[in-house]
Amino acid sequence: MNYKLIAWGLGFLIIIVLVVFYFAYSKYALQKAGRNAINGLTRVIKRTRLILIILIIALAGDLGYGHFSNQNSTIHLNLISRTGRLFSSVKNKFFDKSAESSSSSESAKKARESSKLASSKKKAKEMTGAKAVAIVKNYYAKQKTESDVEQYKFIKSKISTVSQKKVYEVGAYKTENGKLVQVHDFEVNAKGKFDLLY
Repeated sequence: MNYKLIAWGLGFLIIIVLVVFYFAYSKYALQKAGRNAINGLTRVIKRTRLILIILIIALAGDLGYGHFSNQNSTIHLNLISRTGRLFSSVKNKFFDKSAESSSSSESAKKARESSKLASSKKKAKEMTGAKAVAIVKNYYAKQKTESDVEQYKFIKSKISTVSQKKVYEVGAYKTENGKLVQVHDFEVNAKGKFDLLY
């Protein structure tokens, strides 16, 4: 059902009612007989007011329902499925104890498996110092721009002053006068992207 089309139709009806009211009001306002004009104006105002109130309430209801039904349609369907599951679990609880115990053990097993899978995925994606060093080293190995750098080392993990998020500091070192000196400093974020600080 197209709620925008209904809203436009109701808006058009409100305009038509206002136009009809204007002509009816003008008709009674121009009459010379006072009693007929006053009674006619009173009837026109009452009818128009009633019709406009009904149309405005219908318009507000249509706009509200169209707005909230589009956003909450998945929530509504989720609520229906959860209610169905709740009803079936209550039915099983009162009518079949064995079915409940088997379904609860299966659901507990599925929950454990899904939590293990989620934690393993999180660990696989989690950034470490070694991964940060590998990211920077592989990037410059492909670009071949930092050929004088002899070594990349993980320095520490810290909170970035720019992004206010956890980053991994990696240093690039080369030998000068017989000593290993840091020549570049990188900050690698959790997504694997890095910034050259100097």
